[in-house]
Amino acid sequence: MKPAEDLKGMKLPGGWKVGKMATKPAKGTGGYSSISYHVTNKEGKEAFLKALDFSPALQDEDPAMRLLELTSAYEHERNLLNQCKGKGLRHVVVPLADGVAQVSSIHAPVDKVHYLIFEMAKGDIRGEKEGWIKFQKKLDLAWALRSLHHSAIGVQELHSMNIAHQDIKPSNVLVFPDEGSKLTDLGSASQAGNPSRSDKLFVAGDVSYRIPEQWYGWSQSPDFGNRYLVDLYRLGSLIFFFFGDCSAIDALQLKISVKYGKKFTKTDFINDLPYLQYAFGESLDDLRKSIEELAGNLTDEIVIIVQQLCNPDPRLRGDPTARAAAHRRQHDIQAYVSRLNKLARKAEMKMI
Repeated sequence: MKPAEDLKGMKLPGGWKVGKMATKPAKGTGGYSSISYHVTNKEGKEAFLKALDFSPALQDEDPAMRLLELTSAYEHERNLLNQCKGKGLRHVVVPLADGVAQVSSIHAPVDKVHYLIFEMAKGDIRGEKEGWIKFQKKLDLAWALRSLHHSAIGVQELHSMNIAHQDIKPSNVLVFPDEGSKLTDLGSASQAGNPSRSDKLFVAGDVSYRIPEQWYGWSQSPDFGNRYLVDLYRLGSLIFFFFGDCSAIDALQLKISVKYGKKFTKTDFINDLPYLQYAFGESLDDLRKSIEELAGNLTDEIVIIVQQLCNPDPRLRGDPTARAAAHRRQHDIQAYVSRLNKLARKAEMKMI
């Protein structure tokens, strides 16, 4: 048994009692694995506990160095989460509590288990989408657009704190009964002026969602702003998830493989951009067809948003007005917060 698997029945500060294990151990993006538990407090409030598993460090060639890397990654994530909590962010999941649990000494020297406690979510947007399709036979347009709106707010809130999430994907957007959708998992996040392990990684988050320039290992500059542009692309990719059942990068790669097959060989990013842009245009055509029946006259606006957010050329990504204005930054996301809110309201009004 791993140390992080030995918490059931423990009483933690704040009146929390650890119940049954919620899921199997899962690889975390912070570089460590985690074990999930159900916990309750004295008032009967249910929550979710994430226990960090540092035991694999003992199998490393340099256990002390590996343990230091894991604990540093955890401390960085906890620091960012507590900053977000202090600012009262509405659409970023923040901890209810955190601490260190002392487990049996048989687990020494890793007998102190770091943990984070979070509000219990209904699940992520993958499960919610599956539920709508299973019981209603189609996606709920109003819910999907409102979820996208909340996700955009979450991105805006993080960027206002100089934090780039870098790992936005369906499993990292949780759904809550009263508060809607929230971004979770800052294990891959970077913060300007606050060095971390993620800063050294060209693809800090899930590599299967790496964006076009990351696919080539290309960057327009060493500026931190490039990390914000990753968030814009990944936000737009959620639109592909809701309406196209795939990610934006998967849709792009599919079009390239179908058109060029084995003949397409990556040369360099700039030379290949015309091919990427053409394939992107074709993927947007497919996306439009999958949106039209559900969204009707809202389709054009949705497609324009994803076209801007997921542009393969990072120099053209984002709000054109923001790129053109001297006093605004390219990654300014306010326009998308407003536009997605309006789209969600229009869809909600159709339901009345």
